[in-house]
Amino acid sequence: MAETNVAYAGSDANLESLILHILPDFGEHGDGIVNSNLLTAALKQKGSVQNITGGLEFWYGIMKNESSNAQWQGKNDDMSANSQDPDARLRWEPMIYTNAVVLNQLDKAKNRGRAAIKNYLMTLREQAIITNENQFNSAWWKTTPGTNEPSSIPSLISATPTTGTIGGLNRSGNAYLQNGAYTTAITDIGSEAGIAKMIELKIKYAVGRSQADLIIMSEANYAGLAGYLTTQRRYMNNDALAKLGFETIQQGNTVIGWENTNVLGGANTINSAYMYGINTKFMKLKHLTDPDVGANGWTTKFERIGRTLNKAVYYNWFGNLTTNTPRAHWVATSVATT
Repeated sequence: MAETNVAYAGSDANLESLILHILPDFGEHGDGIVNSNLLTAALKQKGSVQNITGGLEFWYGIMKNESSNAQWQGKNDDMSANSQDPDARLRWEPMIYTNAVVLNQLDKAKNRGRAAIKNYLMTLREQAIITNENQFNSAWWKTTPGTNEPSSIPSLISATPTTGTIGGLNRSGNAYLQNGAYTTAITDIGSEAGIAKMIELKIKYAVGRSQADLIIMSEANYAGLAGYLTTQRRYMNNDALAKLGFETIQQGNTVIGWENTNVLGGANTINSAYMYGINTKFMKLKHLTDPDVGANGWTTKFERIGRTLNKAVYYNWFGNLTTNTPRAHWVATSVATT
């Protein structure tokens, strides 16, 4: 029997309830924008997505030097006991992202009692899903975020780590704020030499025993690596991310993935020659919760827009991408495949 929608359009309240019911939850796995791109989905899998209740800003104390009181000494020497200034503070403001689904009074009147109303509403839903996913993914790869935009991977893991700022602090002269940057050419990531260099960089920029466990490169370089590993019968997916639709390579405790450089509309993406090593222990996506917003980021009722015929339901997201140990991450800036 053909589906009808007459009941949905019987009153304004019912029609608006239908829209609220079908607003984006981003698929069967839910969780708003987090599962919509590899970076944040992998951070979630690693336990690095945090929902915060209250707070004026996101901040971390970062250890900047060892205690000057510690020393090896002779038995009759004076012990050192000086006051210390052990840490600095990295700060990030929660950034604001908004969207809206708008329903016009005339459109409601035209579609009242007609089966076409569900198709119209589903089109609004699809537009909202696509726009949010694209906007968030583009933000994570912007080289220099604007004042009202969140931190990005290129801004947190800089190709020039001795210049600029991070979390409000100057990188210059402060090694504890400087990520790793490898500028020598890796001529073929899809080779034993390329894989060996990737593993070397993981070890070189490890913090204690903690290494980069998420590596992201361009789709072309990823394809070269995956093709080589396939011929060697050494290819294994990360099953959890595969269920979300992401093709990745699991290498030890490290997830290796790709970012597509084939984008439209001026969207930001990874530099095709770059490969980022992200230590998810020290990279956090922080989200400031709001009790007036539903679990999927949408408000739960329509609001009249001024004196117009439009009503809107809004999407609100407050948060930022942060790190509390910049030197735990690295970027290789000249990666290719043959």
